[in-house]
Amino acid sequence: MKNRFLIALMLILSFTFTQSQDIQYAHYIIDTLCSPTFHGRGYTNQGDTKAARFIANEFAKNNLEKFRDNYFQNYQLSTNTFSKEMKVSIGKKDLTAGIDFMVALSSPSFKGEYKVFKIDSNNVRSKADIDKILKKNLTNKIVIIDKQNIIDKEVVEFWARLKRENPFHSKGIAYISDGKLTWGASDGKKQNDFVKLNLLRKALPEKIKKIKIDVEADYLQDYTTQNVVGYVKGKLFPDSFYVFSAHYDHLGQMGKDVFFPGANDNASGTAMVMDLARYYATDTLNKPDYSMVFVLLSGEETGLYGSTYLASHPLFPLEKVKFLINLDMVGSGSDGITVVNATKFKEQYNRLNELNKEKGYLKAVAERGESCNSDHCPFYEKGVPAIFIYSMGVEFSEYHNVYDLPNKIPLTKYNEIFKLLVDYLKY
Repeated sequence: MKNRFLIALMLILSFTFTQSQDIQYAHYIIDTLCSPTFHGRGYTNQGDTKAARFIANEFAKNNLEKFRDNYFQNYQLSTNTFSKEMKVSIGKKDLTAGIDFMVALSSPSFKGEYKVFKIDSNNVRSKADIDKILKKNLTNKIVIIDKQNIIDKEVVEFWARLKRENPFHSKGIAYISDGKLTWGASDGKKQNDFVKLNLLRKALPEKIKKIKIDVEADYLQDYTTQNVVGYVKGKLFPDSFYVFSAHYDHLGQMGKDVFFPGANDNASGTAMVMDLARYYATDTLNKPDYSMVFVLLSGEETGLYGSTYLASHPLFPLEKVKFLINLDMVGSGSDGITVVNATKFKEQYNRLNELNKEKGYLKAVAERGESCNSDHCPFYEKGVPAIFIYSMGVEFSEYHNVYDLPNKIPLTKYNEIFKLLVDYLKY
């Protein structure tokens, strides 16, 4: 009888642990968040709100507690958006949006066909050549820049000015790029008065005389978005908190037909936070001693807006937070993980590293210094002990492009990272 009881208990424990970190649940979350229904989890067609509702429904299924009447913390941000049809053509060739060209989110509505003025290594070798070009009347042209083989230091420094400025006073600026084109949402904070594009070199004809552009922009002023926050009450220290955070937003749409799935960035981190929430909320054998807060944030891609708002308008006392772990891009892992702010929190980092060596989960737990490159930063600046973890590995490197797809993300060491975090909080 005793042996039967022990066997049954072992089966229950095995089943519970397997269920609590079922990688299929992570795939379910990632597949759902990356579906066209959520429009790239940006602010076009309320993709962010649809994603937030899905996350809140999962929290409710797992009986997470709320700090207020619901799981949402609303706030406002302003951003440019592209929701309508978008076209770029050169001669008789229509370029493919998202693959052959990208239109920077700072661009205004724009329609017309214009002659081009090309800058490349044939007419620019020094800053003096740039100065000559700046004296030309380019007001009715699109300046196309090919940086290839231009190495003059002053010219390279000049390129940096073009992120926000248009010293040519042209209708727009287009860059010729090699490799997969990338996009960014932070460009959309302000709508400029000139169009800016990236063009894929191999999609272009050898000679470009004119370029035709059709873009319709819609600037959303004081758009209401939301963070999603739930928690599991601690059984011994309910007024002290450990926090897991991740941003669920991504880049959204670039026109009617192109959206950015954002599987690794950051449906992967969102999935792990939601999986951890499920683990602590539904597994009676793993009820935590301390309260565990699970924070899913919007506005990261536009400039850490969601985390900045929550850190300034906390739903729980920040001085009671023992530690915050932010997860951003954890879809690989063959080379281990990197811990940002590890040099600032040596004791916590050393514990993670020693646990990993003891358990043999990951190839490495790499140490990195202070950096304000994800959502841990606003909390860290408020005095909260906070780190940011991302996975390392050559098996998946897609970033801010249309190729960051849910069916391609390997989740190589998802289970091992999950186990390391759970083990860390046991000690």
